[in-house]
Amino acid sequence: MELKDKMIELTDKEKQARGRVCLALDVPSTSEALNLAKELSPYVGSFKVGKEIHTAAGKECTDIIGRIYATNHDEEGNVFLDLKFHDTPNTVYGAAKASAVPGVSFFNIHIAGGEEMCKKAVEGAYEGAQANGIKRPNVIGVTVLTSLSDEDLKEQKLGISYDDLVRRRTKLAREWWLDGIVCPAKKAGGLEKEFGSDFMYVTPGIKWAEIQREGQKQLYTPDKAVIDCKNSILVIGGAITKAKDRQATAYEILQAMAKEL
Repeated sequence: MELKDKMIELTDKEKQARGRVCLALDVPSTSEALNLAKELSPYVGSFKVGKEIHTAAGKECTDIIGRIYATNHDEEGNVFLDLKFHDTPNTVYGAAKASAVPGVSFFNIHIAGGEEMCKKAVEGAYEGAQANGIKRPNVIGVTVLTSLSDEDLKEQKLGISYDDLVRRRTKLAREWWLDGIVCPAKKAGGLEKEFGSDFMYVTPGIKWAEIQREGQKQLYTPDKAVIDCKNSILVIGGAITKAKDRQATAYEILQAMAKEL
């Protein structure tokens, strides 16, 4: 099936699925990122701005968040600012305050930074949002990177399994005022059962038709992901952006998700 910019009227279930798909703009230039956002906005509800494109945008003097928000926005913003803050509490406070701008719906920090850092991030987000007259972005805690596995943790001599570390940090995230976590899609369902559906589960590591982003070890398909977890956001990159027909692939993913909602 080829779409090539044809307008598709989404069903209610497909619209619901669209709201749960976040497209990873992991590309080297702002022009490429903005073109992807424009091309795929009918099929994805939000866009991940990570370190690569955020750094490139600074180098190119481009307000990448503002540009995406101006072109494809809703009232609460549709950018996932994926910079994974991990620093001293005051530094993270300042970074969180600076991140609370129109267009940013949620951003992330490393739970490993500790209780004070996590709470200062939420505090900074509140103050930044108040200064800009917007709703506070959700602050999401990274549990364990999806590029790691039990073997990697064993090599680091942490004395804990991947699953146990994800669970332990999820528990801390709830206690430390965070709004949700970043975790592998295949772990989100079990965590939601234990920690509740009033918590966000942002899930990278999504594959489709055996296409995925390089370097991921914790992988899952979008249809299985929505069966398992009711309140997850699926971060999908290469599975869409590397496809021969990106729009058709994105629509196929929505259809697969919609059948399970």
